Amino acid sequence: MNKKNLLPFLLLGLAAKIYSEPLPSVIYSYIDSSLVEQKVVLNSEEIKEANVSDLPSLLVSCGIQILSYGTYGLEQKPSIRGFTDETVRVIIDGVCVNNAQYGTFDFSSINLHDIERIEIVKGGFTEGISDEGAVGGAIYITTKKQSLGHHFNISSSLKTFFNKARPLDTFSQAFGYSGQLTSSSFLKTNIQGTFANNNFYYYDYLNRKKTEENSRVIDGSASVNYSFFFGNGSSFSVNDLFYAGNKNTPGTKSQSYAGNQKDYDNNLNLQLSFPEITKGLKLESSLSWLSNTRFYTENSNYSEHYVNTVKYSLSTDYTRLSFFKEKAGLSLDYVHLDSSNDGIHNQISGALKNTAGFIIKKDDSPNSFCITIPLAVRFSNQNFAFTPKLGFAYKTHYVDFLLDGYRMVQFPNMDDLYWQGDGNTGNPDLKPEKGWGADFTINVHDCFLPFSLCAFTNYYESKIQWVMSSSGYHPENIASAFYAGIDFDIEKSFFKDRLVFSGSAEYLYTKLLNKSNKYTYGKRIMWTPDLTASASIKVNIPSSGKLRKSTFILEANYMGKRYKNNTNSAYMKPYLLVNLCSQLTFTKKEWSFIPYFRIDNLLNQNYEAIDNYAMPMISSSLGLKIKK
Repeated sequence: MNKKNLLPFLLLGLAAKIYSEPLPSVIYSYIDSSLVEQKVVLNSEEIKEANVSDLPSLLVSCGIQILSYGTYGLEQKPSIRGFTDETVRVIIDGVCVNNAQYGTFDFSSINLHDIERIEIVKGGFTEGISDEGAVGGAIYITTKKQSLGHHFNISSSLKTFFNKARPLDTFSQAFGYSGQLTSSSFLKTNIQGTFANNNFYYYDYLNRKKTEENSRVIDGSASVNYSFFFGNGSSFSVNDLFYAGNKNTPGTKSQSYAGNQKDYDNNLNLQLSFPEITKGLKLESSLSWLSNTRFYTENSNYSEHYVNTVKYSLSTDYTRLSFFKEKAGLSLDYVHLDSSNDGIHNQISGALKNTAGFIIKKDDSPNSFCITIPLAVRFSNQNFAFTPKLGFAYKTHYVDFLLDGYRMVQFPNMDDLYWQGDGNTGNPDLKPEKGWGADFTINVHDCFLPFSLCAFTNYYESKIQWVMSSSGYHPENIASAFYAGIDFDIEKSFFKDRLVFSGSAEYLYTKLLNKSNKYTYGKRIMWTPDLTASASIKVNIPSSGKLRKSTFILEANYMGKRYKNNTNSAYMKPYLLVNLCSQLTFTKKEWSFIPYFRIDNLLNQNYEAIDNYAMPMISSSLGLKIKK
């Protein structure tokens, strides 16, 4: 690192005040609660009790559609309100990790055991300043932070698809440690490895029972975090996450070829945090290097892709006045792409964002009125965009009313701009996708059956679509569409959290508006379901002695009708997946032992998340987690 890169950190260090107060007993971080924004939140306990193998399986339980090309390790993309790929941003500890080349994020690369909190925001770009580019929504992931003392965790799991030829299909092993090095410095590390044959059963288009072949995935991840605290919670941290995966790609049910994909990712992040420079003023700065390398082989075709991104961000949070809250942020990104298909390109992008919040409330009243005004200016090479948002909220003791409207802008990814291969070509003259959206939400709480109901609508134009020409496929800004829907969420606990019921549902209506194509005008967008829903029942049985608690979870996830193409001439059938999970918690002195058992697709459904790509039928996992 040269001196210029160090300068922002040195300036912040000179501005900080050094205090001598002792460190708090627990050190943690979280995303500040917003004034108007609606979020779906999963805490670390809910993540642990789900006992799933990857993050997409967890998102499904929140009613999020996952466009999956297979089981563990293969490409899986979340779709929020009909938007997917780069329009759904993934932010880990304040850093957006979407790949600049194709816009998505590999969920295999993050260790579930290292996640403290997941927050899902649906709709246009958010009030926070961690990312300004969301269109469909944002998934905020906060990793676990350090606490005093020394802590260990070990997790092992075995999985079977009940394949007689391979009864033991998948093995996963994870180790973790966090602890103090000195009175003010901490170290946290996690290592995980998985070997998955993925030889599951499925039925082909002729209703013949087959076994998925060429689908083996061997991968592993390692993360190290060092944090140094120098008074009043101010800290400097270094975090590095490395992932390596060797993945066979089996293709569709009707194809028989052996593809292979090798991924090597490294995310290095340096961060300075000052929670109180002066009263009510918080300041954070980070410098990140994201490296994504992929080697891909399909039949006789071979390609290499190197993506290196350097990100710098500076953010402030000012909340000194009781009626005023302000956040401001600056981010700058530099991307160097060297790809067999895209060539060598450099891209500079950035954003300047400010969110002002006003709160009107009487001291003796539970009612409050809030206004938020997030504004962002973004650029990427020759593209420029101004994205405003306006939100209102009226909150009472029993019900909240939230209303917001926002501008949506999505810049083209580098594959769209520069792709060259198989007769297909990118388009360097592409313009940003853009549109408008609005949400109206009612939250009813502090009653027998709390629930949330949200009506939303979006109009989106200049959407990038790959179209056929005499020279092959190429992308153009031609598509436009109308979106409207209703989100519903409910959660209720009984008998002091011994019985917890939760559910969510979303109805989505879409209409294509490109009049130049008479075959698709007025049709629904392909792969977007008309209805998605999820429900779960959790039973917690506390005990005395070494067995402290027994937990049982029954969940159901429904995926509605989805068209295979934009002409709506054929559709994929709806399906219902039922899963069952149970775990026991034993304690002995400072140690906890948690054996668990999980069955996925209990009804043995034959289904597809994407047309003609096989998905696993019934499977079962057995595991043990040990922590101190």
